[in-house]
Amino acid sequence: MLRDMSYSENTVPPQQYAAPVPRPKLGQPQAAGTAHSNRWLLSLVTTSLGGYLLLSSLSGQVTQVLSGAEYMRELGFSFGLLLTLDLLFALAVVLLGLFFATASLARRGLAAGIVTAAVIVVALFQAVRFSMGFGGATAFVAFTVADPYVMLPLALGAAWLVVRYRPALTFAALVLVIILALVHWALLTFGADSATSSLVMLLLSASVTAAIGWAGVIASRLFGRDRAASAPAPSAAGPYTGQPQQSPPVHTQQNDRPAERGPVI
Repeated sequence: MLRDMSYSENTVPPQQYAAPVPRPKLGQPQAAGTAHSNRWLLSLVTTSLGGYLLLSSLSGQVTQVLSGAEYMRELGFSFGLLLTLDLLFALAVVLLGLFFATASLARRGLAAGIVTAAVIVVALFQAVRFSMGFGGATAFVAFTVADPYVMLPLALGAAWLVVRYRPALTFAALVLVIILALVHWALLTFGADSATSSLVMLLLSASVTAAIGWAGVIASRLFGRDRAASAPAPSAAGPYTGQPQQSPPVHTQQNDRPAERGPVI
């Protein structure tokens, strides 16, 4: 009888236990965050590669080909077509890199339009410059809207700020391209050779474009706008650690007993 009463007091019937709580799989938030970061890294690398190809193409012979001058007749149709296809391929690589970003379709389309418009403007102004010139404004045009070392960092920097959801104040960093125009003018004015001028401008253009991008990062952190819309949504797991949320323990008569009474038999 004593044994039966001890069982009835201290042992919880099976139906009083709570149903097991299903736990989410570990690692899901980390996997989503890694995929998000990989998309941005892929976008950055592809856009940078395309920007280099665009800069090399527009600073070469392709604009003279597009001008339809006598230079085109000397090169031949096949070589002119090859240079034009190189330019289109470089533009396609940049657009592909922008569309790899995880921004909205509207932002990616706007960024692609900025880069495409810049390429068209540079090609047209350089073609007119080589064919007929701009009169007294030729020197000014040559180091501004017709200069790929100025227009491409401007366009790529603005496009990157658009797809990265940077604050409006960040776009003030685009004034850094004035440095490129002044340095390019100084190099040609003081008689730097073509190879030296191209190397210096290539490195400086990359540095200015990177500075524009980092200005966006700093401004986002200062103003607390670190792209909350594009961050991966939290799941049922813990918000940052990826650990499952612990369910409250089920209190029974058995585990509430004082420890000094010993185990229930």
